[in-house]
Amino acid sequence: MSNQLIRVKELAKLLCVSDTIIWNWVNPNNRRYHPEFPKPIKISPNVTAWRKSEITAYLDQLAAEQQNPLDKPTSKGQ
Repeated sequence: MSNQLIRVKELAKLLCVSDTIIWNWVNPNNRRYHPEFPKPIKISPNVTAWRKSEITAYLDQLAAEQQNPLDKPTSKGQ
């Protein structure tokens, strides 16, 4: 497992979203909060990063869910 860290600007570029969207995804008080999104690591008071391996695993999970949509339970009639 890689211990490489990725900062918010690089992460936002990788995911093709803005820095603000990343911060919204990790903020439980935001309506755009994604509890499944990897949690950042506070390195110092002004430096926050994510483990690249956790981001990769998260993206792999999203891709797998999209390839197997029937594996997810639905709320319609069930």
